[in-house]
Amino acid sequence: MQDLNKLHTFVKVAARGSFTIAARELRVSPSAVSKQVQQLEKTLSVSLLNRSTRGVSLTEAGAAFFQRCQEALASLDDAVNQAQTLHAGSAGTLRVHVVAGFAQRELAPLIGEFMRANPQIVVEMSTSTPAKSLVEAGADVVVSGKTMPDPGAVWRELGLVDYVVCAAPQYLARHGTPAKPEELRNHNCLLHTFFTPREWPFRSGSREKLVRVSGTFKSNNSEVLAQLALAGLGVARVPVYVVRDAMREGRLVSLFDGQPTSRQIMRVYYPSHDNLPEKTKLFLRFLEASFKSGRKR
Repeated sequence: MQDLNKLHTFVKVAARGSFTIAARELRVSPSAVSKQVQQLEKTLSVSLLNRSTRGVSLTEAGAAFFQRCQEALASLDDAVNQAQTLHAGSAGTLRVHVVAGFAQRELAPLIGEFMRANPQIVVEMSTSTPAKSLVEAGADVVVSGKTMPDPGAVWRELGLVDYVVCAAPQYLARHGTPAKPEELRNHNCLLHTFFTPREWPFRSGSREKLVRVSGTFKSNNSEVLAQLALAGLGVARVPVYVVRDAMREGRLVSLFDGQPTSRQIMRVYYPSHDNLPEKTKLFLRFLEASFKSGRKR
C-alpha cells in the first residue's frame, strides 16, 4: 500500500500543475514535494509527470493514476468523516451482551425507555452465559455478575443481586423443610455449573460460610433451575429476579429467612480506551441512572 502522504502530494501537484504552488498549499518546501513525487514514481516504476521549466504536466499513465487517486482519496475522506460523525454523534448500532436471565427479567423492561430517548440508536442484544471478553462477546458493552478477565475492558458497578434458596410447596411437603443451610445435604439441590456447583455460600453476619450440597440436575442457566424447582424436583439457589413473581404468587417458597445467601455484584464492562463512542457513553449513563434509582423491577 502506498504512503498516503505521497499520494496526496502527487494529487496536489497534478491539480495545480506546479511544484511551487503545491508546496505553498501543503506548507512544505518545493524540494520536499519534488522528492515525494520522485519516490512515488520510483516505487511504481512509472513516470507520472512531464517536467519542464514552465511547469509540470501529466503523462498518460499519470493522468489515469491521478483520476483514480482523486476518487480514492475522496472515498477515504468520506470514510473518515463518517467514522467521526458516528463516534461523536449518538447514532449507529450498539451491541450489548447480557447474561440470559438478567436480560429477560431486569434489562429488557428498561431497554424500551432507552430506545425511545435515543431512536437513532439500533440496539442489538445477545444473551448467553457470561462472556470472557468483549471480543468473544462481539459487543460494545457486557453486563455480567461474573468477573470478566479482559485486560482491554474496565467496568462500572450497577448494583448487588441477591440470591435466594427456594423450593416448591409440593417438594417441601414430600421432603420436609430444611431449618438451616446445613440440612441441605439431605435434599436434592439443583446446581448451577458456572459457579462452584457443590458449595453454596450463605451470609452469617459479616462472614460467609460455605455449605456442601449435591443433586441430580445441573445447568448453566438459572431460568432452567427455577423451572425445575417450580416442578417440585428440588431446591434451587438462583437470583431473586428470576423467581420474584413465583415467590410472590406462592409457587415457590424462600428458605432460611433471616439467613440470606450471598450477593453478587452486577457490572457493566466496556473498552478501556478514552475515545468511547457517544452511543456507548449514553448507554452507560442510562444503566447507572436506572439501577441506582431503583427503576429495575
